[in-house]
Amino acid sequence: MLFPSTFDPLLNPKLLALDEQFDQLINLYENNKFPKVLLLNGKKGLGKFTLINHFLNYLFTKNEKEKKYNITKKEINTNSKFYSSLLNQTSQEILFLKAEENKNIKIEDVRNLKQIISNTSLIDQPRFIIIDEVEYLNGNSANALLKILEEPSLNNFFILINNQQSDLLKTISSRCLAENIFMPYNKKKDVIDYLINLNQIKNIIIEDKSLTPGTFIKFNYICEKYEITNEQSLENKLNLLLNLYKKDKDKTIISLIYYFIDIHFLKMIKERSMKTDYLLKRKSMIFENLDNLTKYNLNISSVLNDINFKLQNV
Repeated sequence: MLFPSTFDPLLNPKLLALDEQFDQLINLYENNKFPKVLLLNGKKGLGKFTLINHFLNYLFTKNEKEKKYNITKKEINTNSKFYSSLLNQTSQEILFLKAEENKNIKIEDVRNLKQIISNTSLIDQPRFIIIDEVEYLNGNSANALLKILEEPSLNNFFILINNQQSDLLKTISSRCLAENIFMPYNKKKDVIDYLINLNQIKNIIIEDKSLTPGTFIKFNYICEKYEITNEQSLENKLNLLLNLYKKDKDKTIISLIYYFIDIHFLKMIKERSMKTDYLLKRKSMIFENLDNLTKYNLNISSVLNDINFKLQNV
């Protein structure tokens, strides 16, 4: 595991910066207006999964006397039975489906989900099916999911989380009520500061207004753990990170590589504005190398050599 368990959004007892969206979800549900299929759109790392986790904890503990969700502080009671059932994945009311690292959501997983729903169709409580990284549904998986969405039973509610890492199929989005999640920079900074203190992480990455809190913290963690500094050459960073990716196969590592390459070319464009088009094409070619690496599981050394050649000839 590349990241510590404290990075797991299920273990985050405090909701940060998404109070308005939280209240909106509660209002929809309490007024019997919660959609059968809700789609949350937004960059990875904004806290969409954490938002849903808090909404569910509120919903399923609100009738408890001592262990219910603290709606004033927007804080989960980690002693509740429901919270424990989420962590242990023993709750019949909550089902999770997520893409494996660097893979699409498999059609077998969607079929298994359908089987579970069919076998427990008489459940009295409302049931929520959370599909994270729904953008990684391929054509076959999407068609299988559509058949489920077209005939949802009375108590089934689907929440699809789109982290916008790939194009979402229109056949899926057309079946949903979409909600776009956005966080202004001042709130992002507050969340980042909180997470840095909570996880005792050094602030290594230069703050970038485009980075989400979750992405910023993970980037910093990788840099601190593997002693990556701003002073290192891009070639050295790529060599370290690509070999780390070969071992861990974590998409965050590839995202960090994209980030470093973006920063590198942005600096070059500022220094050589007359070559902007040429530099952008060069960067696009390098991104294509990385895309092919993840899609086709290419040899790391050959990809790295190709990228270094392109970097040296700019």
